[in-house]
Amino acid sequence: MKRLIHIAAVCFCLSSLGQTKEIDSLRLELKTAKHDTTKALILLKIGFLHYQISSDSLIKYTDLGREMALKVGFEKGVANAYNNLGTLEYAKSNLDAALEYYEKFLKVSERIGDLRGVNRALNNIGIIMRIKGNFTEALRSYERSLDVKDQIGDMEGKGGTYNNMGMVYQDLGDYSKALECYFKSIEIKEEIGKEDAFSSTFSNIGDIYKESGEYELAMEYHTRAHDLHAKYNEMLGVGTSLRNIGTIHLLIGDEQKALEYFTKSLDISNSVGNKILEANLKNDIGNVHFNEGKYDEALASYREAYEIFSKIGYHVGVIENLLSVAKYYDHFNLFDEAIEHAKEALEVSRILEYRKGMSDASKLLYETYSSKRNYVLAFEYSLMHKAYYDSLNSERQSREIAIFESRYQLEKISNENEMLANQNRLNEATIERNKLQIQRQNLIIYGGSFVFILSLSVLYIGYRFYKSRKRHIELLERKNQEITRQSKVLAEQAEELINVNEEIKQMNESLEEKVRMRTAHIQAQNEKLREYAFSNAHHVRAPLARILGITDQLKSNRGIPDTQRKELNNSLLDSAEELDQVIRKVSQILSEEGINK
Repeated sequence: MKRLIHIAAVCFCLSSLGQTKEIDSLRLELKTAKHDTTKALILLKIGFLHYQISSDSLIKYTDLGREMALKVGFEKGVANAYNNLGTLEYAKSNLDAALEYYEKFLKVSERIGDLRGVNRALNNIGIIMRIKGNFTEALRSYERSLDVKDQIGDMEGKGGTYNNMGMVYQDLGDYSKALECYFKSIEIKEEIGKEDAFSSTFSNIGDIYKESGEYELAMEYHTRAHDLHAKYNEMLGVGTSLRNIGTIHLLIGDEQKALEYFTKSLDISNSVGNKILEANLKNDIGNVHFNEGKYDEALASYREAYEIFSKIGYHVGVIENLLSVAKYYDHFNLFDEAIEHAKEALEVSRILEYRKGMSDASKLLYETYSSKRNYVLAFEYSLMHKAYYDSLNSERQSREIAIFESRYQLEKISNENEMLANQNRLNEATIERNKLQIQRQNLIIYGGSFVFILSLSVLYIGYRFYKSRKRHIELLERKNQEITRQSKVLAEQAEELINVNEEIKQMNESLEEKVRMRTAHIQAQNEKLREYAFSNAHHVRAPLARILGITDQLKSNRGIPDTQRKELNNSLLDSAEELDQVIRKVSQILSEEGINK
């Protein structure tokens, strides 16, 4: 099960990726489009492709396309804008808003004579009318759509419309007409080779088998529908098929398996934002909880489902939900609440002519009034239930006949396909046998000619070989001469490189000697500098210190005797002469080595 969901999720991603590529291609076309009408159509198509990706982008591009269409008076563009907006509201399960846009789409398409637009609008209106429970209007729209499809030659569309009509007849309990429509749909799809369109028809036939209690066949058809939906990246179809399979598990008493399928389907319905599927699943999950004795959880699920059904106006769903809640209250002997919900379900079923709802509601009212000991009303509703039951029973008999007919038709189609496949294999074998005979005849006819041609070919090949060999030898000789010439050039270049290397070697040796001599000279200069530093530190410092001391004494204002002053002056002169001699010696040292230069 997890693998199926994973595959479906991957398919959905791939589908989105394909739409993104188409959108990118349309954006490139938009840049090169010259006419405003073309630009408007491209913008609207880009908007439509966004309906599964981003509702904001759908609205943005649709508004741009509509504004451009209005600007140039392009009514077809305006009509397509209404269709885009209707599709968005339908995806969000806003049925009344969707119907309003589709009716505007139909009105404009009829005014301008756009039959393809009329066809699309009628089909969309039929879908909305069926969901809202207005089965008469749904059938009227589909029948008009069939007439238009005949005018424009839309065979593929006819297959889809017959399938939709079958769903309406199935809701009405007319299973014979429902299967008649389904098999017309299959016949058309077989004729045009439209395999991906079989999924919805398989699902609808599975529902009929389910209603007849043939759960094994129902499971087979719903599984086939699921596989086709997954193969062609139809995420909503995958979710619906999972719900149908879960419903069969619930009917056979496997609540845990049913809940597993319902939960997976609910995840998908949340991801695609389909409120109808979500509400149905909430009601189904409530039934699972009720069967398991989890009554509080069941009632919470029923209430969530009712809120969604009421909001989107899905009346058949409201009926089923009311009956589920009525059974819930009846279980706890809350008869007044049960009767209230069952009567509401009966009233809505009468308005819609939904016979299954009328039968189930009248039966529940009969049982509840009996439990309440109100035998007068119980008898009244029992008569009502009998009338509805007899009607459904006759329909059930017709349905059983139709089921056997459907099996025959399916087996007939399967046998015809097998016969066609066998005929194709026989034809291929015959063609292959004829090919072999022709090949043998050709071998006999052209055998002698082949030997003669072969002999000529051998002689010709020999001559060509001789000429080719001769040209090859001449080419080799020219190549050898060229190689010899290039070898001489390379030898001269090598000798020149040797001479250059020798010169570089001699230059390196001379450079090393110069570096050595320069290093020795620097070392000698460093030695003299060290000697000069020593002299500064010792020989120069002593006389300089004495001069500074004597000078300090002479500066003082103390009374110094003349005799002592004379001695100090003589010492000062002696120290100055000593300092002069030291400085001369140092200058001589620096001059000898050229340091002071």
